[in-house]
Amino acid sequence: MKAAIARARVLDDAGFETAQRRLRESISPGDTLEAVREIAAGLLGCEEIALFTVDQGKSTLFWSFGIDPKRHKTLDTFEEPALQRVLHGDFHLAKAVGKQHADMANPPLRVFVPIRMNSRTVAVLVMLRLLPQKIAFDESDIRLLKLLSNETGRGLFGAGMDARPKAARRSR
Repeated sequence: MKAAIARARVLDDAGFETAQRRLRESISPGDTLEAVREIAAGLLGCEEIALFTVDQGKSTLFWSFGIDPKRHKTLDTFEEPALQRVLHGDFHLAKAVGKQHADMANPPLRVFVPIRMNSRTVAVLVMLRLLPQKIAFDESDIRLLKLLSNETGRGLFGAGMDARPKAARRSR
């Protein structure tokens, strides 16, 4: 039993290190988004993800994979109290139970990850529905979510760039 736990921990550490390297070595915003998709699908077991930029309380869909962009153009389609905490830098993980949570308005899993730059949330990564073989997130998954929170913004917007979408930067 101890050997199995030790092997699992080594695999978790290897997955984390690979994900960290992949994010840090991303060469463009598109490459960073592909890294996020790879981490979400391959390591977290989630293939329904979206990234929303946040500026002055307004959100805009920046990118999605497996989530209908027409249905989810902004974060307003998700629950408000959780989003307020995320905008302040907290993670939100909710696993709903029961038949009433089987539709797109209330998916079985909702994970909101604040994408942080310079101590502020510049975007929110939303994950819905785990793959059937994955039943929940564990400690190693939470570690990966924190990595995504801390590293994604740099790859998308650059260390010195304004983290708002181009249209918002032009409107100043």
